[in-house]
Amino acid sequence: MRVARTLLGAAPFLAALLPAALAGAAEGPRYRLELAPGAQEETVYAWSKERCEEWHIPDAPLRAFRDDKGEVVAFASHHRNRALIGDGLDRIRTSCSISFQARNSPDPSQFSDMSWIAATWTKDGRNVYALMHDEYHADRHPGACRFKDGMACWYNVVTAARSRDGGRSFKVDDPPTVVAAPAFRQEVGQGRHRGFFNPSNIVEKDGAWYALIATTGGEGQKGGTCLYRTEDIRDPKAWRAFDGQDFTVRAVDPYREDTAQAKPCQPLKVLPTTVGSITRHEASGQWLAIFHLGPDARQGVAGGRVAYSWSKDLLKWSPLQTFLTHPTMWSKDCGDRERYAYGAVADPASPSRNFETTGDEPYLFMTKMHVAACKLGPQRDLVRIKIRIVKETP
Repeated sequence: MRVARTLLGAAPFLAALLPAALAGAAEGPRYRLELAPGAQEETVYAWSKERCEEWHIPDAPLRAFRDDKGEVVAFASHHRNRALIGDGLDRIRTSCSISFQARNSPDPSQFSDMSWIAATWTKDGRNVYALMHDEYHADRHPGACRFKDGMACWYNVVTAARSRDGGRSFKVDDPPTVVAAPAFRQEVGQGRHRGFFNPSNIVEKDGAWYALIATTGGEGQKGGTCLYRTEDIRDPKAWRAFDGQDFTVRAVDPYREDTAQAKPCQPLKVLPTTVGSITRHEASGQWLAIFHLGPDARQGVAGGRVAYSWSKDLLKWSPLQTFLTHPTMWSKDCGDRERYAYGAVADPASPSRNFETTGDEPYLFMTKMHVAACKLGPQRDLVRIKIRIVKETP
């Protein structure tokens, strides 16, 4: 791993650190996040030195697992999905080999315009199951959108993929199996981005597997973040979303099935948008969710923040607390030199093959975006900083 260190005092994302304690989802000890003593920003992937092409960028939260050879395979994907590989999570290096790339298909029913490896899970390190974040940009395909703006023409689903070679390559069904999708086709509701987005990492709990997936709602579906569960990680059709009482909501393919059979998932309270990661803190047994959020006048946050929440069961979450404030990708301040996004917590020392657990001093991984003339270009690095999980004393 190539590491560049920056003193915290100079790091723009440390403009404020709020020390408020965060209560657990119900009873029990309280824990807060803080920077580890002496923590410094470290560069994991430096675009200026390591890129394989201009838009080889970290464009999603970090996901990682240990393969059957003992190597760590990680993704912080762009739509040409390349792995970072090394003998430890603190020693991963970029690979120019492409593990997956969609076909730039103009046909929205193929769910193969652009795809990101958004979540991975493996038991044996060789057979890897993935959730794909699939974007259809109708503005890029003649006659497919009434608007010219990319956001107004953006339609999104989450599908499943699988690797049989430890993540070096992934394949999808033809057509891909839908895990989460709106109950309407891409031409419906144009004028805003629509669909299901950015799965969290996959975690195993009590013999089942879970992921959080965000939706912008519409056509009977409330916006927010829904919890998905499968009792058979090998079967991509087994994923079900929480309906408010149980996990009963099956994704309906709007291009091949009767959408009248589709049911909405029930967004969880507290969780406002896409979740960067969920990990189980070993000492407390609680689940920690990390978010990158934009400016919020009600919180007195101008550029954006990293927030977090705790849960004992993945369903009930504690009120959001702010960990760091810094300019995020949604900042409008043209004075920003850098902006940050895609925060995810991972612990190199985790005994979990999929880095589902953390000790008291994991790392916060983020994408650092360099700003020029008030615009974000391809110069983006993957960075990390050591944090500490602290038990509050009465």
